[in-house]
Amino acid sequence: MTRPLALALAARSPAPLALALPRLAPIATALLVALLALIAPLRARAQQQPELSARASSTDVEVGEPFTVEVKALVERGAGMPSDPELRVPPDLSIVSGPSIGTQMKTQLGGGVMITQLGISATWQIVANKPGRYTIPGPTISWNGRRLPAAPIMIKVAPASGRPRRPNNPFLLPGGPLQGFPWPFGGPGGVFDDERTQDEPEAEATELAMPREPDPVVFLRAIPDKTTAVVGEQVTVSFYLYFRENAEMTEPRAAPAADFLRHPLLEDPRNERPVYTRVGGHRYAARLVDKLALFPLKTGELHTGSMQTRISGRRIGARVLRESNDVVVKVTEPPLAGRPSGYAVGDVGQFTLKATVQPRQIEQGGSVAVTVQIAGTGNFPQSLRVPERTGLEWLDPEKRDAIEPRGGAIGGTRSFGYVVRIQESGAVDLGKIELPYWDPAQKRYVVERAELGVVQVSPVAPPASSGPPSRAPRAEGDGAGRGEPFAGMPGLRTSLGPHAPPATLPLDGAPFWLLLAAPPLVVTLFGAGDRLVRRARDRRAAGATSPARLAAIAQREAEEAAAQGDLGATAAAIERAVHRAIESATGLRSRGVLLAELPGELGRRGVPGPLSSRACEALAACEAIRFEPTAQEGGGAAAAALVEQSRSVVTELARWKPA
Repeated sequence: MTRPLALALAARSPAPLALALPRLAPIATALLVALLALIAPLRARAQQQPELSARASSTDVEVGEPFTVEVKALVERGAGMPSDPELRVPPDLSIVSGPSIGTQMKTQLGGGVMITQLGISATWQIVANKPGRYTIPGPTISWNGRRLPAAPIMIKVAPASGRPRRPNNPFLLPGGPLQGFPWPFGGPGGVFDDERTQDEPEAEATELAMPREPDPVVFLRAIPDKTTAVVGEQVTVSFYLYFRENAEMTEPRAAPAADFLRHPLLEDPRNERPVYTRVGGHRYAARLVDKLALFPLKTGELHTGSMQTRISGRRIGARVLRESNDVVVKVTEPPLAGRPSGYAVGDVGQFTLKATVQPRQIEQGGSVAVTVQIAGTGNFPQSLRVPERTGLEWLDPEKRDAIEPRGGAIGGTRSFGYVVRIQESGAVDLGKIELPYWDPAQKRYVVERAELGVVQVSPVAPPASSGPPSRAPRAEGDGAGRGEPFAGMPGLRTSLGPHAPPATLPLDGAPFWLLLAAPPLVVTLFGAGDRLVRRARDRRAAGATSPARLAAIAQREAEEAAAQGDLGATAAAIERAVHRAIESATGLRSRGVLLAELPGELGRRGVPGPLSSRACEALAACEAIRFEPTAQEGGGAAAAALVEQSRSVVTELARWKPA
């Protein structure tokens, strides 16, 4: 049927179409609801999941040529912030520096709504040691208790060709930032010529000058801005590389500074230009290669440790280790005089305090959100004292940081988000939060205060009781819904009289304690009896298999065999008896010793010579009877003589005691 004909039929008979529409409407509505139910979780998941991206500054590098890997993690405003970026590289790649962490913000228009995303970025600098193709696993970040990976990165590393490298390594000299400097950095020889440079108009940094040179070519130097501080006060240490020759700096290791909280201040060393200075009468170039903000964590003489690096140059050789000087900072606590109540050692800097409370009107038993923000520079407090009192319950805070280097100091904001439950009604004053800290610039204590204000709490009617009303009297002024706490106490005595002690229970006193102690005593006695029985059983089993008992058994077997005239069985039993007697007397297992060496072994154990000789003779006679057919002649008489000989040997060995 053609479309015009269908339209014509529909126009002529509108009744069936009108009747069908009400039946189709519920089906269409159900399909639309199901579609929205499927799309909503996917859209919410897409909004909550962090947006991760990773890239490399170059995917085609040479051996020794540095490159950077950067990861960005963005989430919508209000979601948990990503943190703790981590990068693992293959064994033939080395991380030179990083991570350098910063904050990111992205705003875009989606669905007619402006969406703001916040997050972090982290950058690592990497150097390849061998040519080849490498797959760097995607950097990972921590978010809501999980570690989320970015996409892996492919890097192709070619052998070193000697071509000028891109100036993206802040630790390579003289390429990149040193280009454009006078002849000593780029011309032949590569060493300063004092006679040619002493009249050059270049300004010299006199604050970096030194009377003596630790090394005539290149060295590292650490310069602190102060050597005395209080706990929590910032100490800035700058690390300079002094050099007089074209050099290459690789494998840098930052100073450990184990007793300090450290923050890097140098975002990109590539932007630091070297300056001239005088060291020991010679002209050096000095370049800032690292700068740290250190916050002491305890008192005493704290050591920052040395920065280390490998230097390669024409005059010094390849990969020569250079170390900076160790900076010692004398750290004390702020003075006790004038110290305000609640001051925590380490809260040092310059701060301001601001607090917000939302909402201002709630019902009894509800909660309000209190956000306290600390802004400024220094060592930010790790916690705050809140005004606790009856009727208010402060839950553990959620802490958020936005702290970064600002003009050579560590600054920013740290906010604490509290949830406060209010159990009373009326106009409830939340009090104020105080932050005492030490200001190193003014050399005094400062107390910042933030008033939290009043929250209007409307009462909630108590639930109606289903039981009969209590007849206990209530004191005047008792609050609604509150029972008399002392209603069940006995009244006051109105007359003097003898004390009547309360009736005791049948098991009170000594019977109670005896009944209480009976179970453990019974268990202890049963355990002791069981141990005694097992010990007796073990001793009996050990005695049954002792060498002395086995020797006596073998001697009886020899006597029985001799009585029957069996000379071979008699010799075998006597041999066992003598060996067991020797083992019982001396501990020597004589069956494993040659008969010719046995007298010497017995002599070393203190057995008298005649006794050891007779024991060996008895064993030799038994051995002759067992292995020589002619020696078995004689029958019962020979067996009886052999039994008497062995009996005397076994008896003397049993009586013999070592000296």
